[in-house]
Amino acid sequence: MSKASAKPEVQPVTPVAIPSPLPWQAAQWQRLGAQWTAGRCPHALLVSGQPGLGKRRFADAFAALLLCDQPRHGLACGECRGCQLRIAGSHPDFIRVVPEKAQGPLKVEQIRELGEFVGRTSAREGARVVWLAPAESMNINAANALLKNLEEPSASVIFLLVTDNPSGLLPTIRSRCQTIAFPVPPQQSALRWLSDSGVEGELASSALTLAGGAPLLAARLMEPEAKEVRDQFLADITALTRGDENPVTLAARWESPGEGADLNLLLQFWQSWIGQMLRVRSTDQAADAPVMALLQRLPGAGPESQRPLFAFYDHLLKARGLLSGSGNPNKRLLMEELLIRWAGLFR
Repeated sequence: MSKASAKPEVQPVTPVAIPSPLPWQAAQWQRLGAQWTAGRCPHALLVSGQPGLGKRRFADAFAALLLCDQPRHGLACGECRGCQLRIAGSHPDFIRVVPEKAQGPLKVEQIRELGEFVGRTSAREGARVVWLAPAESMNINAANALLKNLEEPSASVIFLLVTDNPSGLLPTIRSRCQTIAFPVPPQQSALRWLSDSGVEGELASSALTLAGGAPLLAARLMEPEAKEVRDQFLADITALTRGDENPVTLAARWESPGEGADLNLLLQFWQSWIGQMLRVRSTDQAADAPVMALLQRLPGAGPESQRPLFAFYDHLLKARGLLSGSGNPNKRLLMEELLIRWAGLFR
């Protein structure tokens, strides 16, 4: 790989004049803003939480605040020279590091090339910001390269690391960052935001359940491409329970879902459907018609029939952990194992 191709990928910040945190991020924003105003902002922040909670938006908003010359009401002004450079994607004191390919790893060459940015003085006599995501996609060599920068922080440099899976990071990296954690917001807050975004009623509730309570992911799941992928995956795993599909064939089809979803998201859908099945068995609640159809095919009744579902749910959790880490698991084999286990539940 040439030196030019190894440089961190720099992408322009989304051209929003005044990026702001989301409603459920108010407490974290106020706490961090107070630290920055008091001159006590840590040199490295780990913005953490499950997908779909707006972590990247929060990191963008804070980066904008750090680079703004004349903040107003705790936000970037959107008008000063610093904001203009940020909006244009040409701010000399901002760098955004992302994988070269979607869902690919952050490579050691990308992290090493940060040394030049971190080592120089600020071009505008303010903060220099490294925005990096997803942090858990670094392999061990890349993580160690980043650790060297975190161990000897340069004056005025602030690292914003965004992660869906903090356990996928080296403990030594986590210990050198202040964690800004985002839990799932209260349901009413999430539904209110979805309503303001044009997703209402049963559709909003259903999407929020599938998204594990994450509002941004719920909104994305209502997009036509995502819904098509989700519906087809449910149809395929349902066909597998009838013996109409082959696990190996399905694994080949779904190891790379394409537009609308990734493999980790498919497994999240699967978890949601199993959660509905378990609730029906334990409380006699109704569920979506396709999920009820699956449940009717499941052998047994009562508590004994729930144990295999709980066991399979655990397998999904482990698989998602592997996908979220930096180990680069064989997706085809991972899906084959899950689909074979799933088919075995219905025999």
